[in-house]
Amino acid sequence: MGNLYLARHCKTAWNLEHRIQGRTDIPLCEIGIEEAKTNVGFLEALKIGKIYASPLTRGKQTAAIYAAALQVPYETRDGLLEMDMGEWEGKTALELSAQIPSLYLQWMEDPRKVPLVPGSKEDVFTAQRRILSTILTIYKENDEEKNVLVILHKYVCSLLRCALQGLELNHFKKEIIETTLPQNLSIVSSKAIEKCLSIC
Repeated sequence: MGNLYLARHCKTAWNLEHRIQGRTDIPLCEIGIEEAKTNVGFLEALKIGKIYASPLTRGKQTAAIYAAALQVPYETRDGLLEMDMGEWEGKTALELSAQIPSLYLQWMEDPRKVPLVPGSKEDVFTAQRRILSTILTIYKENDEEKNVLVILHKYVCSLLRCALQGLELNHFKKEIIETTLPQNLSIVSSKAIEKCLSIC
């Protein structure tokens, strides 16, 4: 595969309200739709050949806008879903931070301290292996010349970035990207991903 680009989906109303979305299926808001249209100008220079996205509506909408403008195919993959955030979904970071003790603050500092969010069915280690495995499959499916864009979510993106850089999960918060513009992971190879999977 050529270059691999990661990007978060564009904004939803819950993004603007700083609510944790997790698996809750929130569509893009008008600001998010316009953001996606604006991002196309940046994407045009990257010569993207294919787009993959989370099947959640916000991921699919972002991918569909990009794909239509760039005239490239896109498809969804369940492995790109956001983490299941259980009882925290719909709550703001401020609300969760005010709880004493705050499991949320402990989790943001190092998800290993709270590997399974209350009410969630997927722990952080399983989520990290899932996203790595999905990215590896995408790598193997595309030829060496094709640049690929992957649309995913805040927390799984951070888990992926930590793994690919060999970082422990106490770097999780620092590796969260707030921009929706793509980040280039061209230095990553399928062998590097396989190595990450073997130690996760």
